[in-house]
Amino acid sequence: MRSSTVLPLFDSVFGVAFTLLAFSVPDNVMSSMDLGRLGLSIAIYVLSGIAVLLYWFKLRRLLELARLLLLPQLLLGLISLLMIVLLPKLVQLVVLHGSGTGDFQNWTTAQIVNTIFLAALILFDGLCLLFAASLLAHPHVRHAEQVRIRHALRIQGWGAFALLLLGALELGLMWFNTEYVLLVPLILIAEEWLTARRFARL
Repeated sequence: MRSSTVLPLFDSVFGVAFTLLAFSVPDNVMSSMDLGRLGLSIAIYVLSGIAVLLYWFKLRRLLELARLLLLPQLLLGLISLLMIVLLPKLVQLVVLHGSGTGDFQNWTTAQIVNTIFLAALILFDGLCLLFAASLLAHPHVRHAEQVRIRHALRIQGWGAFALLLLGALELGLMWFNTEYVLLVPLILIAEEWLTARRFARL
């Protein structure tokens, strides 16, 4: 299947994810929050939206590089779309229940919710890595583009490691819970900035 035929569906699903993210704001809970908690909740939604946008850009770039999608790319793309639609609901759960404390010995509701959300982000990042790796053996990807993909894989590998580090901090420290949501977009932005710099040098 040509990637150009899949891109409209791909863009539409990400558009739905953005819409669901906006409509998943829990109005009845937000109205009862204090100013500090309300500000943090709004920041979580905004930064989660930035993360979705960056994931859209990252995966769309890979789809365009593929040109022709074989079975591995189709399966990875389908799983990625299913994952991205789940993120708005997970963000809502983080806003509602993610502000509590917890650690390895004390699995509270906040700890479970934060761990599931962060695991979803790590899984989506891993799917992007697998998609990029599958293009290295793709017969329709040019050699010059494969060189770019290898550089991008190294940079995104460090980004995935940084997400895993956030997960370890979230699980191991009592005071580090929803703070990781504020750092995830910074990791993704750093990935894209470093990738763009590397591509400019090639």
